[in-house]
Amino acid sequence: MVPDPMSWVRDDLRTATGYSVLEAPDGTIKLDAMENPFGLPDPVRQELAKAVSTISLNRYPDPRATDLRLEASRLIGVVPEKLFFGNGSDEILLNLFLATKGTIVTPEPTFSMYRIIAGTVQRSFKGFPLNPDYSFDPEILPSVLSREPPGILVLASPNNPTGVACPLKTVFRAAKIAREYGFVTLLDEAYYPFHGETALSEAGGEDVLVLRTFSKMGLAGLRLGFLVAPEPLVQLLDVLRLPYNMDSLTQRAAVLLMRDVYPLLEKQVEEICLLRDQLFSGMQSIPGVSPVPSRANFILFRVKGVPPPVLFRRLLEKGVLVRDVSGHHPLLEGTLRVTVGTGEENGSFLKALREGVGG
Repeated sequence: MVPDPMSWVRDDLRTATGYSVLEAPDGTIKLDAMENPFGLPDPVRQELAKAVSTISLNRYPDPRATDLRLEASRLIGVVPEKLFFGNGSDEILLNLFLATKGTIVTPEPTFSMYRIIAGTVQRSFKGFPLNPDYSFDPEILPSVLSREPPGILVLASPNNPTGVACPLKTVFRAAKIAREYGFVTLLDEAYYPFHGETALSEAGGEDVLVLRTFSKMGLAGLRLGFLVAPEPLVQLLDVLRLPYNMDSLTQRAAVLLMRDVYPLLEKQVEEICLLRDQLFSGMQSIPGVSPVPSRANFILFRVKGVPPPVLFRRLLEKGVLVRDVSGHHPLLEGTLRVTVGTGEENGSFLKALREGVGG
């Protein structure tokens, strides 16, 4: 008798669900994944190809990502010893949750990977609701944290999928309260480029671990994230991470792009912010559609008169892919999320949305 391979699987993972990604049909306008819609100019692509063509792929990559560490240090103004790199911010979360103890606590709705990764490494997880307008009140923390073993308070600003940012004074107030209950605060700044406020540049930021990614700014294909943390914690995470977790191609490409192309990416971010504001106004003009003011590169919106799954299908039939998040949390009932695209893509979305809401 052939043994059931699932008999070796942890009981808590037998019915686990991961992060779902829908593959769009060819020709679809893809506005579901918070990607930069512009891409890199041909001269930059050619320079990048030339740079990576000299890599010795028969050799392992630099285990310490030395050049990458130095270039990132220069770019963000943090000493190299406080930087920890990962294959996207998800790998960093995995290592951080493995290295620490206690409960992972976060206001919800938020990025689903916090809960998923906590479950994967068998960490206790506690979510508590944001305010109805998706703002966060740190004064609720004593009633939440006092019931949990000290661990990590995770905040995201701007938050996904709401797009709402948390004022830095609120972040630092939350960090102070968390510390009183033995918790460390992790601030996920994945959408920092579109918001412009960071705990790294303010007094009080030394009390907060800061998580960043280059994905939203325009380098999603590189899968590059980093954590700014005290040096002893970075040293511990270096012990836990898998060997050579940052491949040679990513390291070389990231150094080149940070050194020579970052100003271009910043200009693209500025344009995306302008397009976001135009898209928001366009959505406001459609009866039955209520967009949430956003500080990220996407907009959460509520619809009346048509269930989100139905509207999602109508939009997809018209060649536009968005994200139906209505079932992710009670506070998200009736909502979908759209990424800011190019002007032409946003126009196509608004036309499809107007028709889709109208039936």
